[in-house]
Amino acid sequence: MMIAILVLLGLGALFGLFYYLNSKTPVPEGCEDLTAECEGCKITSCAHNPVLKQSKGENKE
Repeated sequence: MMIAILVLLGLGALFGLFYYLNSKTPVPEGCEDLTAECEGCKITSCAHNPVLKQSKGENKE
């Protein structure tokens, strides 16, 4: 039981560390404004997908 708790705590600590390091990583050159070039893909949960914006009423044509 103690080993399982230690493994879960270790995985949680790694996740937190990697999340922090990822937030400190600068955005790659050319990827600053993806919404202007995004034409959409099959990933409907992506925040840049124009279908999602149309459903919220942000992209009225």
